[in-house]
Amino acid sequence: MVYTACAIPRCEHVKERIGHLPASFVADAGYGSEENYAYLEREGADAYVKHNEFFRECRNEKWLDDEMMVANWAHDENSDKHACPEGRTLAFCGESRRVSDLGYESAVRTYECEDCSGRSRRARCSKSADPDSPKRIQVNPTSNAFKSRAGEMLRTDIRSALQKRRSVDVETVFGDIKRNLGFTRFTLRGLEKVTLEWRLVAAGHNIRKLFLAECEKGKMAAGAMAQAGPSLLFRSKPHRLSALDARKGGCIEITFDTAPS
Repeated sequence: MVYTACAIPRCEHVKERIGHLPASFVADAGYGSEENYAYLEREGADAYVKHNEFFRECRNEKWLDDEMMVANWAHDENSDKHACPEGRTLAFCGESRRVSDLGYESAVRTYECEDCSGRSRRARCSKSADPDSPKRIQVNPTSNAFKSRAGEMLRTDIRSALQKRRSVDVETVFGDIKRNLGFTRFTLRGLEKVTLEWRLVAAGHNIRKLFLAECEKGKMAAGAMAQAGPSLLFRSKPHRLSALDARKGGCIEITFDTAPS
């Protein structure tokens, strides 16, 4: 739920910075909620966002072949009825509202079996202790429509190209900061201080990228230094964060003091 809750605030932040959302939004299954899909649709952005059943639909043959999964039951849109594996029909009997932990309200439709007598799959179909109780299912048609649309888009060549770009443009940054710069944990506590510390880390990362670009563009005389590239090491001391490029023949030192409060 943490990832789900982050999507819309981050998108709003992007809109404040550049005035609009990008045409495409690529994210993992943690962001694939009805609320986020609806938001992206309102904003006119293509949602290349996996939902929690996407990998099952693609790879899990057992799930796809399971006749007792309601998602695999046939639905007649004209009569608005579902059909179970035994051919019994489940008719619409009511609609309710469901509110998520984030306060988003969804419409859920309930369907009830018209005749459940003599079911051979009774044990697998219903958990009720009453043998005469009719089978009931709940369906969220809006969420299912979003998931179906997302599944179609996730199988396109456009999505594959965007996913490759994401692995380079986004994931590489975090890998570089954690592996090459040695920043694997925050030394400060509290949201305000952690935000400041992360901004300093990002600044060091960006300075390193700019330095490498200048080395490449200007073909600096110190060839060995240019080939080796700068190395920023984050070293934490009490209330002190340092970014140091300690190469022989050239040194860039950036020191940030974070006084205690």
